[in-house]
Amino acid sequence: MKKTFKKIALLFFLFVIGSTQAQSSPDFTENILGVWNGNGTLFGQKATFSMKWENELNDKFIKLSFENRFNDKSGVERVMKANAYYNLKENRGYWFDTRGMMLPLKLEVKEDSMTVFWGNETTETGKTIYSIIDNEHVHVQDFVFRDGSYVPFGEATYERLKK
Repeated sequence: MKKTFKKIALLFFLFVIGSTQAQSSPDFTENILGVWNGNGTLFGQKATFSMKWENELNDKFIKLSFENRFNDKSGVERVMKANAYYNLKENRGYWFDTRGMMLPLKLEVKEDSMTVFWGNETTETGKTIYSIIDNEHVHVQDFVFRDGSYVPFGEATYERLKK
């Protein structure tokens, strides 16, 4: 009986320690908040990117304000802006952009990354992967779903401007 009690006490102690460590470790939300500028490629062309992540609507959502710029193959500058609202408790959200697209989002959030699956059967579909490299850098990869697989179309590394 004493051994059983000791085992239960030890398991409880380990559970409490693990819960405390999980609560005190930084998570994706804490690390991504702020203003970021990035450089990379979009559709095979050099591109610049900016994103701002902030708590919104009584902290019920994380809002992403996003912009990319690149020159297409004919030399014409293309600019796309978007806002997205993420509900990290429900792992879902919506994306709105200057193309007029409204895309539903499904999220997979980890401590240092978030994968966003966007679109549905009536819209384009794809995924975006946000990977926190360190407190000052984020790597982002964009894929569109075509012919049964994810095809990359954009990639950038961002640097934090301010938190």
